[in-house]
Amino acid sequence: MKVVRVDPPHGRDGHQRVVFDRGGAIRLPPGDITALGLQPGVVLDDITRRELRRRAERTLAVEIANRLLAVRLRSRRELEDRLHHRGISADVLASVIADLERHGFIDDRRFAEAWVLTRRALLPSGRIRLQYELARKGVARDAVTQVLGAVGGGDEEELALAVARGRVRRYRGLQPEVIYRRLGGMLQRRGFSSGVVSRVLRQVLGVNAKADD
Repeated sequence: MKVVRVDPPHGRDGHQRVVFDRGGAIRLPPGDITALGLQPGVVLDDITRRELRRRAERTLAVEIANRLLAVRLRSRRELEDRLHHRGISADVLASVIADLERHGFIDDRRFAEAWVLTRRALLPSGRIRLQYELARKGVARDAVTQVLGAVGGGDEEELALAVARGRVRRYRGLQPEVIYRRLGGMLQRRGFSSGVVSRVLRQVLGVNAKADD
């Protein structure tokens, strides 16, 4: 395999496109191109080809991770799953994840805090649901406990109360028992505890109502 062209740095990352005589092409950081001695006319031996593939795979993995992190914070497991799905080998994946953690781009505690704040703003949810969601994202239990511990029980009840008051307007004209069931079920699906749901229903509906399990 012979190099036929090396394009100038391009794009935000400044990577360069290397074109080969067999029609293939890869993108690499300038430092990798220099380290491998890639320039037009160079014929690659087996060792260099293997190293080229490894560096090209790492470059792709970093690009994927950066694109994902540009949209929002990600947990370690989220990035691992996405890179694995894209076919990144285990050793390259582990190396890239370790670098991202070392430079602070992956921080599960910070991710959990951002997740909770976003949920409170866009889809107010109780601890039960948040614990489930963060566990699915691979956040360690102790980190989840610490983050959710910063939200007091009173705050959660106030949040559930605001959700209930906003939703109950949709149920006008329905029978009281139907309202109890629907409003209570919605709050439980949002992850509020049974105790919180019961107290909120009493305040919103003015009766001693209890949500169905």
